[in-house]
Amino acid sequence: MISHSNTSISQKDVKSRSFIKWLILLLVLISVVGAGWFFGKKYFGFTQTKYITVSVEEGPLVATIRASGTLNPVRSVTIGTGVSGMIRELTVDFNDRVKQGQIIAKIDQREFQAKFDQAQANYALALRNHQYNERLMKEGFISEQALVTTDSALKAALGAVNLAKKSLDDTLIRSPVDGVVVKRSVEVGQTVAASLQSPEIFIIARNLAEMQVETSIDESDVGRINEGQDASFTVDAFPGRIFKGKVKQVRKAPVNIQNVVTYTVLISADNPDFKLLPGMTANARIVVEEHDKALKIPNAALRFRMPIDKNAKPAATTANKDSPKPPPRPAGGVSNFRSVYVLEGDEGATKPVRKAFRLGLSDGEYSEILPLKKDQPNELKVGDQVIVGIEGALKPDTNNNPQRSSGPRMF
Repeated sequence: MISHSNTSISQKDVKSRSFIKWLILLLVLISVVGAGWFFGKKYFGFTQTKYITVSVEEGPLVATIRASGTLNPVRSVTIGTGVSGMIRELTVDFNDRVKQGQIIAKIDQREFQAKFDQAQANYALALRNHQYNERLMKEGFISEQALVTTDSALKAALGAVNLAKKSLDDTLIRSPVDGVVVKRSVEVGQTVAASLQSPEIFIIARNLAEMQVETSIDESDVGRINEGQDASFTVDAFPGRIFKGKVKQVRKAPVNIQNVVTYTVLISADNPDFKLLPGMTANARIVVEEHDKALKIPNAALRFRMPIDKNAKPAATTANKDSPKPPPRPAGGVSNFRSVYVLEGDEGATKPVRKAFRLGLSDGEYSEILPLKKDQPNELKVGDQVIVGIEGALKPDTNNNPQRSSGPRMF
């Protein structure tokens, strides 16, 4: 009985060990097959490349030139002084409204009053001498030459009086226009010196309701700007608010800073509520061209390059006898001919097809699609799915530049 029982137990152990052995082999086989499928499926064509696409659209396209500039009044006057002296009184301050002829500052008059009084005294003496010589001339006691001398002295004394009177009047600084004081550069007690260039005391803006933006435009863009073009600008003081204007002047005087040539372009800016202040920095956009209905694609599609796969057949193209091939780029230049890849075919069996076109208007984000020739229709149409990137890892191209796993190649 004991011997029979031991034999039964031994057979069960053998069967159990055999089962475990086959189970381990099965698991190893499944792992090997799974690994082979995972790592080798792309070499046997079991997977389909997933493309990132965007649609061809039709809509408005506006080409603009961006520039920054400074807001200034259209008409402003710098007030100086014609005489040197100490500022004795200031009758206006910042933001005060002034009228034409109004006294806005006074210079110490004592020295100029004394010079005027002296000039008047010299003139009175010269006048009496001349009148006395006239009587003597009539009686024949003096020569005509003596009368000419006193006449010249009289005229010189009169000129000195007028000059002293002008200097005395210049001590009262008056506003030459109606406007608003936007800058005051002196204080009471400060001495101003009138030399070859009159010192700046005030700046008066004639009308703050009329402002302008002075922008600097690069020489490569200034040829597309003309007077009367629409423009808009924003200022940091009012985020989200867009102010409208027009190009009012393209100044022909070049500005050369570190070998960079720019031209000053003035943009009108109405300011009826006086929100815009002189000196504000404005970010302007000038509309140079506009199309209401343009066939357009995102610029990301222009930057995409189809990766090279040595194991795959070349992508289909539209270059056949019925469809023109994209013309080659001219040597040493840049052509406006471009091409993109469009997904065509039924769902689950799509393939990239290369289509060519001419590049038209661009706003920096979208570009207009034009036919290769004016008498031919566009190869692209609204709704076409244009490839901008590929999902998944890609092989390097022939230049040993590895492609990114998603998104277009930037160049």
